[in-house]
Amino acid sequence: MEDILTCMNEPCMCWGSGIYEPAEDTWLAWKLLERLPKVGGLGVDVGTGSCVLTNVLAEKVDKVIGIDINEMAVKACKKCKVEALLCDSMSCLRRGANVAVANLPYLPCEDDEAVCWKWGLRVLKGIKVVKGGYLVIIWSSLTPQNPLELLEGFEVIELVRESYGMEDLFGAVLIKRE
Repeated sequence: MEDILTCMNEPCMCWGSGIYEPAEDTWLAWKLLERLPKVGGLGVDVGTGSCVLTNVLAEKVDKVIGIDINEMAVKACKKCKVEALLCDSMSCLRRGANVAVANLPYLPCEDDEAVCWKWGLRVLKGIKVVKGGYLVIIWSSLTPQNPLELLEGFEVIELVRESYGMEDLFGAVLIKRE
């Protein structure tokens, strides 16, 4: 069976073949990214999925890279003319980003919180942001630990919460101070 991507333009995004289709968490990250100033440099979408967040990220930086462990997500980015790397975190990059975005709630979980959080920890451990750079992070109330407790050298400059019935989504904008 052939892998099929469904794509659209403005904003450019593709989904299908195991790629997460944008939902509330995606649009929360989008809103937070929109509020950032243009900073130039490198922007990285960790767990890029449909590649949709690279659209708004591109307005804030000079170069955008999408990172995902799903080969089809990398292909989705390439269809949107965005450079993409097949990798499980920012560990595959030599330098830090001026802006990074990580959407944690729906990482590869197989409906097992322990497996999901293992991936979340790996993403958080691999985050590389330059001093003065920004990190936008999204997580769920179902996440076993608040990711903000695990990030060192960052200061929270904005924190939002949106409720969706049995789950709340949290979004934070952080700046790298150290």
